[in-house]
Amino acid sequence: MVSSRSIAAVKKRLQILLIVCLLVGIGLRCTNVAHKVYWHDEVFTTIRVLGHSGPNLEQQLIQETVVVSAADLQAFQQFPQPRRWSDTWAALVDHPEHPPLFYLLERLWVGVFSPSVTSFRALAVVFGLGLLPLTYWMSQQLWQDRWASVIATCLMALSPVQLLYAQEAREYSLWTCLILLSSGCLLGAMRSSVRYSSDAVVVRSPRERALRQWGLYSAGLTLMLYTTLLSVLVVIAHGLYVLISGSRQHWQRWAIALGGALVLFSPWMFVILNNQANLNSATEWTSFRQPLGQLIQFWGLHLSSAVIDLGLPLETLYTYLVPLGVLALLLVGLWQLLLVTPPTTLAFCIVLLMVPGLGLIIPDLINGGQLSISTRYFMPSLLMVTVILAGWLRQLVLSDRGVYRFWGQGILAILLAVGLVSGTLSAASFTWWNKNISYHVNTMGEVIRRAERPLVMAEIDPTGLGNTISLSYAVAPDTAFMLFKSDKMPEIPTGYSDYFIANANGELLDAIASKTGRSTVLAGGDYPLWRLD
Repeated sequence: MVSSRSIAAVKKRLQILLIVCLLVGIGLRCTNVAHKVYWHDEVFTTIRVLGHSGPNLEQQLIQETVVVSAADLQAFQQFPQPRRWSDTWAALVDHPEHPPLFYLLERLWVGVFSPSVTSFRALAVVFGLGLLPLTYWMSQQLWQDRWASVIATCLMALSPVQLLYAQEAREYSLWTCLILLSSGCLLGAMRSSVRYSSDAVVVRSPRERALRQWGLYSAGLTLMLYTTLLSVLVVIAHGLYVLISGSRQHWQRWAIALGGALVLFSPWMFVILNNQANLNSATEWTSFRQPLGQLIQFWGLHLSSAVIDLGLPLETLYTYLVPLGVLALLLVGLWQLLLVTPPTTLAFCIVLLMVPGLGLIIPDLINGGQLSISTRYFMPSLLMVTVILAGWLRQLVLSDRGVYRFWGQGILAILLAVGLVSGTLSAASFTWWNKNISYHVNTMGEVIRRAERPLVMAEIDPTGLGNTISLSYAVAPDTAFMLFKSDKMPEIPTGYSDYFIANANGELLDAIASKTGRSTVLAGGDYPLWRLD
């Protein structure tokens, strides 16, 4: 009797907790959307969606005038005239590494709301909000339990990594939604082949119902493939799960569903084949070698970002201890679930957790690349970290044993608290680690804004245009910029109070010093901004 009353009290608290977490998660996703660094990759999202061509912009900036203002640079973040869908499509086809679904949706979106930092990020916010009901639904498909779904939704609402990418004008918040959608459809399709009557007699479900379920799954796969090529790793995980847990009929139907998705995806496969050189050039950075020790550090931080992310520097004790703690928690959860969960359910959790992650890590171990350095590529695995922890915590918080309920509620409270702290810190910050090469833009902008009449010089290298437009958002609109190719540096104009060089390498600094007869010094801290002394 006491146990029943205690469990009922826990369930009531979980209902209240769900409402609170949803409200807080929605608030954090909608807070300060426009004030964070609009970083290099987001700039190029804008350029391609609006139908501009990066190389054409570079030539225009170099040939038309020596000096442009920050406002002039931001003009390229608006629609060209006339605005044409064909220009958007041409810009997307030139970059086959990014399938077009998110970018076409962005084109529709900003066509209604007009281009701005807020409007470009708002679509990602919409998908970030859509992730929450999808988490509940997919968890219900997996665990067949309402309370596991409630806990999973609470954790996802405050997951630091999901909060970050819900405010970034890139395809990753859409990808998370489609991963859960396709996974839930697969689980439903696998279950639709049979149903149980009240007499526990297996009865074949109608053929139409099975076809509908597998058709929905095929559609989900198609949309996922049109969002990012990394969806192939999710497809492999799904296939392995069907092979392990399904019957021959399941395997055949999965193959047909995949075949249908590949047929629908074939137009973009044709684009990839026709633009193989562009694809290789755009993904060349993934082959650059990184020290193994540093890669391991990043892998740990990827994992822990699902529940905690304080944004601390890489070389701190946090980097070594916190990921180990989250890993230990995950392993304990998997071990406990192994004792009480049907093997097919646990198999799904493990393959979707491990296969996408190992698909990134193993090639880097073999070839020495750095594809696995990017947290956003681990989204399938990070989603499953949250779902697995939710399934385990459900077993604890609703256990008949009081000590288990105590520990389960305590662990859940800690995870939600650290998620809330992490999300609040990142929401209030101008920059975070996901801004990558544009991390220091706001700090650089502050230094430049203090100058009376500054000139900012920047080389248009592979990342130069995106970084310079990103910097233009952090300075006064009339700030002067001089952009140039390294082999065609123009005469540096006079009449400015301060001369800054942004994101430069040693060779460029030496060339500018030689041309001007002045030395170059760091403008402040450890960020890539120099000034002529």
